[in-house]
Amino acid sequence: MSTSVVNTGYQNTVAHSMQTAANCIIPEDSSKLSIIDVEKFNLDFALKSLKQDNVVLVENVKPADADRIILSIAEELGLKESLELQAAFASINGFRENVGQYFMSVNKRSDYEFIPPHSEGNSTTNMQIASLYSYENSTDGGESVLMNIDQDGSAWQCLREVAPRIKIGTRPLTQNEIARAKLLFKVDANVDILCDEDEILRKIDTKNLGFELYEVLTKPKLKYSQILRKDVRVYWDSVASCDHDSAQEYLQFLKNSGLLKEPETELPLEKMDNATGRRVWSSGVMFNGLFKSKITRKLVSGDLIIQNNLTWTHSTANWTPGSGGRQVVAAFA
Repeated sequence: MSTSVVNTGYQNTVAHSMQTAANCIIPEDSSKLSIIDVEKFNLDFALKSLKQDNVVLVENVKPADADRIILSIAEELGLKESLELQAAFASINGFRENVGQYFMSVNKRSDYEFIPPHSEGNSTTNMQIASLYSYENSTDGGESVLMNIDQDGSAWQCLREVAPRIKIGTRPLTQNEIARAKLLFKVDANVDILCDEDEILRKIDTKNLGFELYEVLTKPKLKYSQILRKDVRVYWDSVASCDHDSAQEYLQFLKNSGLLKEPETELPLEKMDNATGRRVWSSGVMFNGLFKSKITRKLVSGDLIIQNNLTWTHSTANWTPGSGGRQVVAAFA
């Protein structure tokens, strides 16, 4: 295993940006968006669309209907308990607020901040579906950009996930130690084992619980999609948000698409990137080796988006401060 210090700044993005302009053009594919009015909403239609790896857009939805629809889909996919748990975690963790029964506020952001593409969560949380609901979006930007992951893309060879890994010592862990590792650190001691290919970022204080734990950069693993009934590659937040080049690619993508809003005085990338504090290395990733298509939608009041969280990422363009109001909430299961 490597213990070398990885890149912790934006110093490599200049060279990357010279290559990236021609590489972040993702084709728009409206055929992957299944649209239906709430008055004609049909659960079978929604499930069939998701199983075809399409994104579902339900229009003219009232808040109570948004809760009802996402619950019905979660129940059919065997994800009701996960939906309820994620809604409960929103208030327990404190960084989001519950809005309705299953939806929650999105992360707060500073002026001109954008949110680069990612699938919500990490390989441990294993969230299968993601949903966005719009109360209001009257800003001059704030478009939602959904990107469909290319399962055979060239980028996967260079991507890494930030994850905890247990170091196995001279004796096997006891059942009590295994249980504490899972409860306190969300680590499966039978699977999440430190290996030679992992690059150590830091040692985690386990308070003398009988095992060593490290935060590492590790190769992303396949995850089983309950919607598609097969293993897929996932661009988890824990993959996307650790990588400087993901932010650089998205910045260039927004510029190329005419979606980027900028103040009169130029802002550096780290001031516009909402995940800047979590980025620890540069993968060299290019979006054209990661995504095969996209859907761009400026959500209006009553729009409800439902997508496979494993095969689609979500991201948000920025907007000019004071240009309007934006309240978009999210639900996950």
